[in-house]
Amino acid sequence: MRVFYVAVACIAVLAGAGVIRADGIGAAPIDIDPFAAGPVIPRNIVLGPSGYRQASEPAEPAAGFGKPYGLPKPRENTIRLAQSVAETTPEVASPEATSGNPSLAPFKWAGLLVIPTPTQQDPHSIAMCTAEFIAPSVLLTAGHCLKDLPDNPTGPWPDPTKGTFWLQYQNDSGTTFEIVCAATNPLWTLPSNYSSMTAAQQFAAQLVAFQHDYAMILIQGTSPTGVMPYALDWKGKATYAYGIGYPNGILDAAVIQAAPGYVFFANDIPMGPWTLPNLVVHWGPVTDATNGMSGGAWVVNPNAGEGANNNILIAVTSFAAVQRGSNPFPGGTFAAYLTAAEFNPLLTSVSNGCK
Repeated sequence: MRVFYVAVACIAVLAGAGVIRADGIGAAPIDIDPFAAGPVIPRNIVLGPSGYRQASEPAEPAAGFGKPYGLPKPRENTIRLAQSVAETTPEVASPEATSGNPSLAPFKWAGLLVIPTPTQQDPHSIAMCTAEFIAPSVLLTAGHCLKDLPDNPTGPWPDPTKGTFWLQYQNDSGTTFEIVCAATNPLWTLPSNYSSMTAAQQFAAQLVAFQHDYAMILIQGTSPTGVMPYALDWKGKATYAYGIGYPNGILDAAVIQAAPGYVFFANDIPMGPWTLPNLVVHWGPVTDATNGMSGGAWVVNPNAGEGANNNILIAVTSFAAVQRGSNPFPGGTFAAYLTAAEFNPLLTSVSNGCK
């Protein structure tokens, strides 16, 4: 998967020009291990009569998640999401993500998306992302997995119909599906005068676009495992989720991973002078889930037992912040807020053959 770079306002305030790296997840800013037994933290979001509500319970892995892969890795010189956090939270070792069982929910609806991206320099280049079924023949993924706007604002972009979706991918195997057509959110776009903008103006334009960074794909056939439930316009109802996907940095993207974290809106942290009402943050202790997670679902209340209150998709991974090769928001990942006004028309269009 390509990596995207633009200036990050909140980083620029602290340390000069920065960048946004799409498709990455950073280091751990909190001293809580959601997979360790004992402490009580807000983990599940339960669907009740009035919507999602937060429930506190022992921080144990959901059924089917297995044990954390590998040993904690120390991180040095960590910069926190906010200075107040930096002053109160000690440096701690960061666990890797937890490998998931692709035959169980929520992983059974997800898979590896592989799209050829040939260039003159590398005719065999491919882009790898995560995607998941949200309708019997429709996948949800990140918009930049189809159109890498920050790197290539005007195209040409790769032909998604030449790609393949591998449902329940693991160790070079899975159920493959051909792609019929695909479409990004129409607001995943940059202004026509983008190339003539200043660097600061380009940064602002990219932040606006990243608030709409998702896409849908129509596949040939239907999902044999059903579809992942999802929630739209969920603000105020979800505060914790697991990001799932295929990070290149863990087992070479051979096994799907789960990364836990708190969920909140970007307006709650310093992001410079911009107002970003439709940009959400997933912030947790995992540092080893990196490129390849783009398009992967943020899942509320993951549970192999399924049920009406479980495995609710609320967003898909978009980007992580990077400042000169390091992540100034360790553990922080960003995504577009899914609203019915944008989501439903795109789903209808893609379901009807991308018309």
